[in-house]
Amino acid sequence: MSFAPTCNRDSWIRRQALMGKVRAFFESRGVLEVETPVLSNAGGTDPQLDYFEVNGRPARFLMTSPEFHMKRLLASGFGDIFQITKSFRKDEFGSHHNNEFSMVEWYRVGMPQEKLMDEVEALVSEIVGSPAKAHRTRWIDAFKNYAGVDPFCEDLDNFVRACESGGVPVPEGPERMAREDWWDYLMVFLVEPALAKNGPEFILDYPQSQAALAQTFVGEDGHTWAHRFELFMDNVELCNGYTELTDAAEQRRRFESDLDIRRQMGKPLPPVDENFLSALESGMPACSGVALGLDRLFMLALGKKEIKDVILFPSPIA
Repeated sequence: MSFAPTCNRDSWIRRQALMGKVRAFFESRGVLEVETPVLSNAGGTDPQLDYFEVNGRPARFLMTSPEFHMKRLLASGFGDIFQITKSFRKDEFGSHHNNEFSMVEWYRVGMPQEKLMDEVEALVSEIVGSPAKAHRTRWIDAFKNYAGVDPFCEDLDNFVRACESGGVPVPEGPERMAREDWWDYLMVFLVEPALAKNGPEFILDYPQSQAALAQTFVGEDGHTWAHRFELFMDNVELCNGYTELTDAAEQRRRFESDLDIRRQMGKPLPPVDENFLSALESGMPACSGVALGLDRLFMLALGKKEIKDVILFPSPIA
């Protein structure tokens, strides 16, 4: 039956019960639920994300995340907030991807990143029904431990040798790949598969170039790192969190850098969200925030192998 949903009724009932648990989790902690638009006058500038543009005058954009609107609420004094919402990302399909998906995003004022990671663990444990205490591994150590290579090595041929040692194909034209291209490739083919063998694991302290909305710091090694974390569980990336950047001038500079990269990649150039920058200029409070993919989390909780088994009408059949 081509019209039928890919998620059966029993699984949907169980999913809805889990959704109720998510809301109850935040309500029990005094976090306020909010609702922000899925259409905006500005799109995100992240070079790695592609957005849906809605024709009109002016053009509107389906949000890849509610982040900018939620930070405007933070700057307006709303305090700790969470939102369960749909987000949209173009050309994302697969066993763990759908271009329309559900997420929960939340912000904790004055909470350090480490405490927010504890809260992520608590939520995941509540939903999957078992403790989800996660190892915590720095990004650079994940490459050294799981890919067998220093990501800042001087000789890029070391990345080729890492592929050969790890039994993964060397991409075509390796001599044309920049260092960050190798990082992306090895993360997908060597690091992430290894993470599944260790149980839940946070990867934290990413290179500055991979965390456009996070605060940064200079480590003892002289590299600039971003206060960013991701949680991986059963070979699934569940969340992405930051110690949030509150400097409007620095955020504008990063947006402009993103647009330069998008221009070089031949991608569309969305307008910068001036309302968001104004919110930062007005004084957004120090906070940590995280976005967690609910479809993926429910997939793990219900023992499903593919995201389509917990979505009624996934793309492209919708």
